[in-house]
Amino acid sequence: MGVKIKARKIEPGPNEVFVATPNRVYVFPRQVDAFQTAVKFDPANYVLMQQGDIENLAANSAISMIQEYNGSNQEDTIVNVLRDGKFVPTPAQFMPHYRNVNLAVQGRGVLYDAAGNLIEGERLSQYTHTLNHNNWVWLNARFPKGEGHLGLDLVTIAGLNDKGEPVLSRQPLEPCLTEDGLADLDSLNSQGLPTQKSKVNSFEAGKNFYFLHPRQDSAARVNACAERSLLDCYRSPQYSDSRLGGFPCAEGACADDKPTK
Repeated sequence: MGVKIKARKIEPGPNEVFVATPNRVYVFPRQVDAFQTAVKFDPANYVLMQQGDIENLAANSAISMIQEYNGSNQEDTIVNVLRDGKFVPTPAQFMPHYRNVNLAVQGRGVLYDAAGNLIEGERLSQYTHTLNHNNWVWLNARFPKGEGHLGLDLVTIAGLNDKGEPVLSRQPLEPCLTEDGLADLDSLNSQGLPTQKSKVNSFEAGKNFYFLHPRQDSAARVNACAERSLLDCYRSPQYSDSRLGGFPCAEGACADDKPTK
């Protein structure tokens, strides 16, 4: 006698979407509350920077889907963005967002714009392509001599004082990869830098990225093109190029996640 195998059919509601992880399936709404901020921007062009595990997501900031502020060195870019009431993300803020975007396009996560709308379909594919293959942006981190890993500290510009001058935040650099090459996207430390080599030897968007580890007096930036996505912590912060800019971010009205890492 043959064996009968029956499956239980599960369907999302008209305003819901399924997200499948290796162990569970989650249901998310297609619409969440709009992002509240004092900064003026088009919410359709900003993405919530989600934090927390998949069962307890929250967002205290939003990041532009469009690269802006091209043509300046690192400090000038960060200062110009701050003067407009926004901020340039640190590696600790940008790299988890980069990972979340790739999880969403793989069907293992969700992504919402600042209006509260689910980002899906071609819109999600295009944004993922931008992050994986078509941007060149500064991040808010540089690596002077210090007390941390490799004898370096990680310094960020946390804001501007009353004179419009940068206010710096400094902490020891945490252990990270010290060999340039492909890094595992799932191995980020709390400062957003990888701690493990990639398990595969070729670039696979959403699984790994190229990493140039910090050197003394270098700065962090992302360089993504057709062949690869690169987290570059090797170059000078004084460099400028008409194609090099940033992804400005906005804090929520009650946000407490200022760029201190």
